[in-house]
Amino acid sequence: MADVLKVVDVQLTLLKSFPPQLHIQAFGQVGSAGWTNPRLLPRFYIQFPPDGIQDFDFVADPPQGIVIQPVCPIAASELWENPPLNILKGVRVHSATNCIEAYLETSRSLSL
Repeated sequence: MADVLKVVDVQLTLLKSFPPQLHIQAFGQVGSAGWTNPRLLPRFYIQFPPDGIQDFDFVADPPQGIVIQPVCPIAASELWENPPLNILKGVRVHSATNCIEAYLETSRSLSL
């Protein structure tokens, strides 16, 4: 497992279900072909961050052996069941070279 090279976009969708769910999608780039199992790993805290932003690491499994070297797109998603909506303001997704924040106030809402 390793950090993806770069995160280029993060989208949030609040699913109006019971309990509520937050669908997080991250889009990024990796430095070669052959990366597998992309995922968003939440960072765990003793106390929820005072800024209301939950951090995630955008990781995937790097290829084994010889691969071609073009920059390739990659995407991952996470379904967060029952997020703390009373204090959550958004998420921050980290990669090897940058991070991007997305906020609940600008997210889409979908009813299930």
